[in-house]
Amino acid sequence: MLGDATVYGTRIVVCVSKFGSLALVCADNPGAFFGTVDAQTEGELDAADLAMVNRALVELGYVVVAEELLESDYDGPSRLPWHVQRTSWWHRFFGIFW
Repeated sequence: MLGDATVYGTRIVVCVSKFGSLALVCADNPGAFFGTVDAQTEGELDAADLAMVNRALVELGYVVVAEELLESDYDGPSRLPWHVQRTSWWHRFFGIFW
């Protein structure tokens, strides 16, 4: 079963950037919570589980980026598809274009 290996049973998802060695860690799915702090506050993500995943990513050479930071506006060049209303850092490093 998904999530059986975590304290609260919520799966932990890791997204790897299309550019560089950036990684995003989130509970359930990207956007399900407003970041890992929110998931912890909601009782869906254990701090020890998160620390273990973050540690493994750092040991592999990744920089872990907070999900809430990725929702900030990105004002650089982009080729957005018609359905995206605003560009965020999520789109820039993890999203659907580039």
